[in-house]
Amino acid sequence: QLAEIEAEISEMGATAVVGIEPGRKRARNAESLVDAMHRVLDGTELTVTELAEAVQASGYVTTSPNFRTIVNQTLIKYPKLFKRVSRGIYTSK
Repeated sequence: QLAEIEAEISEMGATAVVGIEPGRKRARNAESLVDAMHRVLDGTELTVTELAEAVQASGYVTTSPNFRTIVNQTLIKYPKLFKRVSRGIYTSK
């Protein structure tokens, strides 16, 4: 019965794989997010949103729907690399 159903599904142009959901493919970048952020912030002061957009514009690829949040967490996680200038504005050290 399963073979018949899979044959019908394939005739419609789709494939059926039982028990495996198609997941996101993780993007591969030439440099880490930390390195990309440090390079973009070098000599400038940006908000978290501006930094997230600038990092992506510089070629960093992400599939995250919450990339701004990841950038914000990275800024907080690496206080030796990034300096908070004022509320929501950061630069590199």
